[in-house]
Amino acid sequence: MKKIILFIIPSVLLFACGGTNEDSSSTSITGTLTGLPEGTAIYLDYLLPTELFAKDTAIIDVDGNYSFKYQPEQLGYYRLRINNQNFINLILNVGETPTINGDGTNLMDSYSIEGSEGSVQLKDFNSAIKLDYLYQDSLNKFFQANQNNQQAFIEVQAKSIASGNKLKDYYISIINANPGSLLSLAAVQQLDAEVYIEQYKKVDEAMAKTMSGTPYFNVLHEKVESLLRLATGGEAPNFTLNDRDGNPVSLNDLRGNVVLVDFWASWCRPCRAENPNVVKAYNKYHNKGFEVFSVSLDGMPQQQNAKQDWLTAIEKDGLLWKNHASDLQGWQSSVVPIYGIQGIPFTILIDKEGKVIAKNVRGQALEEKLKEIFG
Repeated sequence: MKKIILFIIPSVLLFACGGTNEDSSSTSITGTLTGLPEGTAIYLDYLLPTELFAKDTAIIDVDGNYSFKYQPEQLGYYRLRINNQNFINLILNVGETPTINGDGTNLMDSYSIEGSEGSVQLKDFNSAIKLDYLYQDSLNKFFQANQNNQQAFIEVQAKSIASGNKLKDYYISIINANPGSLLSLAAVQQLDAEVYIEQYKKVDEAMAKTMSGTPYFNVLHEKVESLLRLATGGEAPNFTLNDRDGNPVSLNDLRGNVVLVDFWASWCRPCRAENPNVVKAYNKYHNKGFEVFSVSLDGMPQQQNAKQDWLTAIEKDGLLWKNHASDLQGWQSSVVPIYGIQGIPFTILIDKEGKVIAKNVRGQALEEKLKEIFG
């Protein structure tokens, strides 16, 4: 459900002051919301990829009517918000004056909208996601009630995959119809970028013509560029960081070896849980030309002694290879934007020429890939 209502901004909303068009005497969004007391304030927000700007406030009258005066200054994502749990997302263009009616106690499931083509399409889009969510939830409940039935598991799995594939086809149809639209941006964000890189490229190229320079395009473009840099067969970007002794070490120094670049941190529990698998792989294939380059994202603000945390974790987890590096800047590390790191553990496996073989190979997948390489 999170993707239905928060497809463009993170779950922690960042509020900032926004101005209103004080000279505007005409209304923009109007309508009637039932179930809210007279005098209830509702809000119109402007959404950027990492921020939410409050733009206008309207007051519910005795009949449930309201009107906003703020005129959208640019095409973008907007939000009509009663509170942080009760709101709807909109796609508004300059000059649009939509009418939005609904039950104010449950706006998302009740609202209707006229006068904004993008917002109507976005409503249909979110409805499709919700329907799939409800269907998947019903399948899960059926499975939970029939856990000992192998045939039930097979049927549930097949139906779940089929429904998920149908939804993906729906996203792709939106992208194919109008790749340069904000609706296509919302659709492509629902797809796995590693699998659907062509769709990401298509939206990126189209939005370069329709929304170049906007925050929406800039965030997408940065992600696509990162994906292309790390595409299989491409050359892994070089970087240089200091090792445990403060000496610079570069990824290119390891050319001639198959290298697992492992981004991790002492504070990352999944990373620490994965370390024994990396140690096992190193012990098994090191003599055949396999190296590990561990890059730590230690240096978080809450760490009182990040370097000591890093060194202690290396020793405790038995990370016996020599290639350890970090700038001890946490998520502000210089390698984060270079590799588009959004979470750790994150790994890149590269060949002797420095070309990307695979991404995020861990555990058994890493073992199988190394066995394929070394025999």
